[in-house]
Amino acid sequence: MPWGKVLVAAAAGLGMFLAALDIAVNVALPSMTDDLDADLQSIQWVIVVFIAARAALVMGAGSFADRFGLRPVYIFGAATYLAAMLLIALSPNLQSVVGFRVLQALATGCLYAVSPAIAASIFPSHRRGLSMGFTAGSQALGMLAGTIGAGLLVGWLGWEWVFLGRMPFAVIAIVLGIWFMQKGSADSDSEQTSGPAFDIAGAVTLVAGLLCLIIGLRMGRSAGWTSPAVLVMLPLAPLLLGTFWRVELAAKWPVLPGHLLRTRGFTISCLSMFLAHFGVFVIWFIFPFYMADSLARGPLTLGLMLATMAFFNTGFSGVGGWLCDRAGTLPVGSVGLLLMAVGMFYMGFLDPTSDLGDVALRIGIVGAGLGLFQAAVYSLMLGSVPSERFGTAGAALSLAQACGTVLAVAVMGGVFGWRNDHHLAGLGSGAETEGMAFTKAFKDVFLIGSSVGLLSAIVFLFGGWSLSRPSPTESGAPIA
Repeated sequence: MPWGKVLVAAAAGLGMFLAALDIAVNVALPSMTDDLDADLQSIQWVIVVFIAARAALVMGAGSFADRFGLRPVYIFGAATYLAAMLLIALSPNLQSVVGFRVLQALATGCLYAVSPAIAASIFPSHRRGLSMGFTAGSQALGMLAGTIGAGLLVGWLGWEWVFLGRMPFAVIAIVLGIWFMQKGSADSDSEQTSGPAFDIAGAVTLVAGLLCLIIGLRMGRSAGWTSPAVLVMLPLAPLLLGTFWRVELAAKWPVLPGHLLRTRGFTISCLSMFLAHFGVFVIWFIFPFYMADSLARGPLTLGLMLATMAFFNTGFSGVGGWLCDRAGTLPVGSVGLLLMAVGMFYMGFLDPTSDLGDVALRIGIVGAGLGLFQAAVYSLMLGSVPSERFGTAGAALSLAQACGTVLAVAVMGGVFGWRNDHHLAGLGSGAETEGMAFTKAFKDVFLIGSSVGLLSAIVFLFGGWSLSRPSPTESGAPIA
């Protein structure tokens, strides 16, 4: 591969790397809770608002990139990411942190949408699995660096450095995007300025509908389902999403083309991604409190445990991509999801007496399964859509992932609280019984997560039976 294309591929990988570094925030949650004078319910907004905004904005970013070029969206995303990191780190309170997380969500949505598309355009079509393994591996490497780095930075310098520490990588991404991306692609000679207008109405109604739905669900659990804000947002959500659907039918360049929804590989990829992350996200939200409260471990140890998961995710993403080109996406993705479900089930039996070796083994199994699945699902998605919609395809997977994670925070958080209260009522009062109730509730939510992972494997296996060896698109997506 020519050096120009190598640098473009590096830029694509760095985009996924930057987007995945946000796993560091989960490591920093206990420290942020104390330093910002927050509680468990309010600190959730740091996660929920970011994921909700990313989910709402990513489809517009992907469609815009397909219409006007991947390169400008990539550069904009990297530059916005850089600004967001500085602003969050300098924020004096929880409210400003949450506000600037919206800016970060816009940046991350841009990077998630275009990075897989850039990678798919660089590698030849018969190496689609390898290119998507590279994409998923870069994302997992970001998780690995984020977890290790966050554990060190929070322990030594404070949670602010979880954000400041990412800034050099954003600068490198901007340099690669400006100076090398255009030179690295034969298809990047000019900007795509002619053609149908961007679907602004569709993008706006989708953003509004998803924000009302996701924020309304979250507020319903915390403020009550009869809260005035909830009573406004939840009824508005289906109205806005219905309006979005009608707008899309008339749009010349729709944010979400209807023909993609009729493409089997597209729908299977999105549904399985949603279910997988709905099931597995309990690790990133509940697990940090197990490490802190049940095992009395600090941020560094938590970071090392999450890094173990990310390490296996990184390695098995590359293996999964290589296997997809030889055995097909169906067996690789199905085995990955089954492995992930087994690891989640195994983690449900952790307790305050478990040693770190047990924790590392179980979370490593989850990481290995997730790596195989991510390589397969990206390969299936990018092999099922036309090249001019690669950005939309990458955005759709990001949207499915974000919806799964934010629903997991809302639903699994509620289930965990309910089960914890239920077990407390049965065990009585006292400091020791609180720990026992936590352990029992921890087991309950992890077994539910395992069941959802198994359901995702069934969807991927039987839904994609006829798509085990999808025919890749012959042409690549333009970079400029």
